[in-house]
Amino acid sequence: MRAVSIDDVMYEIFGPLSQGAPGNDASTLRALDAVPCRDTLRRVLDLGAGHGRTTFALARALPDARITAVEIHEPFVERIAERARTSGLAHGVHAVCGDMAKIDVAAGSVDLIWAEGSIYVVGMEQALVMGRPWLRPGGCLAFRDFVRWTGDLSEEARAFWAVEYPDTASEAEIRSRAEAAGYRVVRNFRMPRNAHEAYYAPLEARMAELAGSADAEILNAHEDIRTEIDIVRRYREEAGYTFFILQREGSRARIAGDNGPGSVGWAASR
Repeated sequence: MRAVSIDDVMYEIFGPLSQGAPGNDASTLRALDAVPCRDTLRRVLDLGAGHGRTTFALARALPDARITAVEIHEPFVERIAERARTSGLAHGVHAVCGDMAKIDVAAGSVDLIWAEGSIYVVGMEQALVMGRPWLRPGGCLAFRDFVRWTGDLSEEARAFWAVEYPDTASEAEIRSRAEAAGYRVVRNFRMPRNAHEAYYAPLEARMAELAGSADAEILNAHEDIRTEIDIVRRYREEAGYTFFILQREGSRARIAGDNGPGSVGWAASR
């Protein structure tokens, strides 16, 4: 009998859900609205597309863009492709099965890289370095990551995240890393509670469905997930998901009248 892998367990848990990470369309669109000259975007790369929620939010908001959704789990890729066909968006959505850390992207060929909940897969600093050459000058990278919102985490929260996500950084640290990697920080904002609950509430219900499972691996994952949900909710003022919108250095112009900190625009050249 084939051994059950941790990936099999994770897909058994998360497969039926509508999304695999915190977020909602309102936060996605808020981040998209912060992208300079968003209406000129034509080539968008959605990394770690998962169930496709962000892919289709972007496709509906950018009808003239080509969204390439990259996802490593083939059933999710097939689901995105089928949804694109049935929703009449096949002309704007292209689903690709592959490892986001190993895909072949031509230098300067992308207007916008989107990584909503997936940047941790390759690591923050590696992702910043990896994605920059793919962007044309003035192109943008938008992502969200779990960050410390306070410098003094409660002991229980600090102990949990030290094990589950040891690379957790502050917003200031992430902005500094982005600037060191050759980006300008256009904007960042903390995702609201309802964006977190859009993921955690259905996940909690899914774990209740699986509570009687005879699979030891699923039961072990159940305890870990329940603990995460509890920690996130009880210490929601201390840490959570923050969206960052970055622009590759190399733009030639600023948006007229937009001279505030972190609000640099770009002049598209096509």
